[in-house]
Amino acid sequence: MTTKNIVPLDSVKHKNLRINVDRNYAHVSEQNMIPLLASEFLAASTNFPIAFVKQQETGKFKSVGVLGLNAEENLVFSNGKVHSNYIPVNVRRYPFVAGGKNADESEMVLCIDESSALLNENEGVKIFDKDGKPSESTEHVTQLLIDILAKDAATDIFIAFLVEHDLLQPAEVTLKLGKEGERKLNGLYKVDEEALNELSDDLVLTLYKRKYFAAIYAHLASLSQFNRLLQLKSNFTPE
Repeated sequence: MTTKNIVPLDSVKHKNLRINVDRNYAHVSEQNMIPLLASEFLAASTNFPIAFVKQQETGKFKSVGVLGLNAEENLVFSNGKVHSNYIPVNVRRYPFVAGGKNADESEMVLCIDESSALLNENEGVKIFDKDGKPSESTEHVTQLLIDILAKDAATDIFIAFLVEHDLLQPAEVTLKLGKEGERKLNGLYKVDEEALNELSDDLVLTLYKRKYFAAIYAHLASLSQFNRLLQLKSNFTPE
């Protein structure tokens, strides 16, 4: 897997860079999970499973789209094909990344992955115009990243609510892999439907007012998409 080299975008250093847009999103072909915003749950739920994972470094939960059944396996974006009618924003934004000026500052700095195979100086979309100003495409990406940061913060609040009220439980996912037999996927969490149904009226009203029910039920419905991943795996031929 290619090591990323994330640096702030520089109008001098990167003035001649262009981006070859890859509609097959090969940069995620070895990622079996991708970060997913709560606002994306509904659109993503008919394409792949949505689950929660606990980060080892922080102990905090994050929401993810599950794209493969093994480490470094992506069945949705693979072999030059896209098996999804929804492309998550954290896939589309690449090779751009949102960064801060320092650890204590929330102001966004537009960064780029210098190691990206999409970057070159000959063809593709210009990052800067002839005057050294961000191109229209780059300005669009900047707004996209600002929107992602805001919705990521909202997603963290949503997940914190689920954790605070004991609404997350380990997801018991057992898959039948044909000749490989049954296999359990560990480390995934889901909303506990029984606990959800036992919430007080006040908490139910809070969920309703915050519009959390749509994300919760989209997540729960998406778990049936593990069967789709199995189907994609049965047709998968490594490159």
